[in-house]
Amino acid sequence: MLGGHLADKYGRRDLIVVMTFGVALSYVFYAIAPDWRLVALGMALGNLCLIYQPALEAITADSIPPEKRGLGYALANVLPSVPAVFSPLLARELIRRLGFVEGMRIAYWIVVAGSLAAALIRALFLKETLERHEKARLRELLGEFKRSLSEMASAWRAMPRQLKIFTVILFISVFEEPMFRMFMSLYVVHVVGISRADWAVLGVVWSATALAAGIPLGKAVDVVGRKKALVLSYVLWLPSTVYFLLCRSFWELVFIFVLFSLGGSLFGPAHQALIADLTPKEVRGRVMGAIGNLNLGAAAITSALAGLLYELGPAWPFITCVFIDALVLSMILLLLEEPEKREA
Repeated sequence: MLGGHLADKYGRRDLIVVMTFGVALSYVFYAIAPDWRLVALGMALGNLCLIYQPALEAITADSIPPEKRGLGYALANVLPSVPAVFSPLLARELIRRLGFVEGMRIAYWIVVAGSLAAALIRALFLKETLERHEKARLRELLGEFKRSLSEMASAWRAMPRQLKIFTVILFISVFEEPMFRMFMSLYVVHVVGISRADWAVLGVVWSATALAAGIPLGKAVDVVGRKKALVLSYVLWLPSTVYFLLCRSFWELVFIFVLFSLGGSLFGPAHQALIADLTPKEVRGRVMGAIGNLNLGAAAITSALAGLLYELGPAWPFITCVFIDALVLSMILLLLEEPEKREA
């Protein structure tokens, strides 16, 4: 909540710029670490600097015209993922040529350079979008941290009714993600019976589908509306998850992963655009920080629950996801309404 509170009080730009430089510095510790202690220090610094995330989400929402938010969020999601398609190949080549330790050091220095470049670009070109904000003073930050601890309740009170409903829907939907992230690879290798190499190919299928379809589907979010796009994403996900439980071949999984990726390419810009549509600019940092904290809490709970379900049987996490999909789809259809006027 601290990041969201600071973003609404002191503005988005400076917080984003300073903390992006901090993230770049955190990777230096990874690159020079002789043992785990410096890695732990870098990890702690990096996580601390990520308090700028609510500010980044808020400035993104502030900067995209309401009628183009679906396309804008799709571009913001798709374009940064393009280098990620090639980075594993570069890392593999560095490790092959230099060995694991030296190869990883060079890889982390490349990350440092990329992060510094991002920080410089943000410092030079990013414009503040919050018209009225206070000047940050270092001596006040400790007090701001204490005040931010009470911001969850005030952020909830600041939400319009439909945003509260959508926040609850998102909270429930987040319970799915750890189940797939933690156990999908185990399930497809040990239950479906594909090879680890085929699992890597499925990852490429997922990424390639998202890259190819992400921008057109983002545009579709603006054309058909946020609610219809959210409904369609679950219409893709729900039967695909059932089919995932029944399939027993690599090519069936390819088809399922294409549908999963298409659903994600709709859901991402649709839910981001709807949050921006429903949230007044002056409280966006706090509201987006609160939603992020709630989702992190749900993911933490589910990580433990997913392990217990998998012990009952490898299919149980995904059976649970079918019921979650059905519940979320029903809530979207019955409870969710788009605003008549979108927040600027």
